[in-house]
Amino acid sequence: MFYEGSEKRLEITTTLNLLNFEPSFWHSLVEQAGAYIISEIKNEQLTAFLLSESSLFVWKHKLLLITCGETHLLQAALFFQKKVARKDITSLLFQRHQGTYPERQKSSFQQDSLKLQQHLNGDSRHWRENYCGDIFLFGNNQHHIATKNILMLHQLTGDFFEQLRSGKITKEKIIEQLKLNEYFSEFNVDHYCFEPKGYSLNAISGEDYFTLHITPEKLSSYISFESSLSTAKTSAFHRLLLSLCQPKRSYLMTFTPTKESLSIQTHALNSKATQTITSS
Repeated sequence: MFYEGSEKRLEITTTLNLLNFEPSFWHSLVEQAGAYIISEIKNEQLTAFLLSESSLFVWKHKLLLITCGETHLLQAALFFQKKVARKDITSLLFQRHQGTYPERQKSSFQQDSLKLQQHLNGDSRHWRENYCGDIFLFGNNQHHIATKNILMLHQLTGDFFEQLRSGKITKEKIIEQLKLNEYFSEFNVDHYCFEPKGYSLNAISGEDYFTLHITPEKLSSYISFESSLSTAKTSAFHRLLLSLCQPKRSYLMTFTPTKESLSIQTHALNSKATQTITSS
C-alpha cells in the first residue's frame, strides 16, 4: 500500500480577524482541498484543527493549512481568495515538498503557481538538490508567518517504526515514546491514530504550535514535525526523533523572517548540504 506523506502547505496573513469566522467556513475550506476536520482544540489566541489529511491552524490574522496524500491544496487557496478581498491578504506562502510519486497528484506545482499568479503577483522559488520542493510567495508581510522550522524524516527504520507499521501501537504509547510531557509539558495536545495505520498530532500553547504526522507505510515511510518554536527550543526533540526513527534521509527547513525578506534554509542532515532561498 502507498500513501503520500509529504505535505503541501498554505500560510496566509490577513488584516481580517479570522477567529471571528464561522466554523462552517473552515469546514468548507478544508473540504475544498479534499479533506475533512476530525477534531479541534483552542485557546484565546489559536484554534487547531486535526484533519483527515494533516492540520489547520487559525490565529487572529493568519492561518496555516497543511495537507498530504492526494489532496488539492490549490483549491483551498482559491476558495480563500474568492471569499476574502484581495486588499485584505497581506501575504501568502504556498509550498509543496516533492512527493514520492508527484505524477499521482491532481496538479503540478507549475500549474498551481500559474493559477495563483492570476490572482496574486507573487514569485516562485525552487529547491533542486538534496531536498526537492517548490514555493510560491506573495506579499510584504511574510515576517509574520508562524512557522520557524520543519523536520522531515524519510525511509524510517528501527523498533519504533516497526511498531508504527504494525498498526498495533496505541496513541498513548506513541505519546509515551515521544516523551512529549518531558519536552513540551505546557502544550495542550490533540492526537489521532488512523486505521489501519498512521498518526497525527496537534499541540498549542498561547500563540505557539507544533504538529507531527507519521506515515508508516513501508514504501513511503515518513515523519514530519513542524513548529513555531525556535530551533533552539526544538533541537533536543529533533534529536529524539532522529534516534527513534533512524531515517535514511532527513532534512531540517528553517524560516528566518525580517521586515525586508524571508530566508528559508534547508539542511540535509545526512550530508550536511544546505540550500537557501530568499524572498524580498
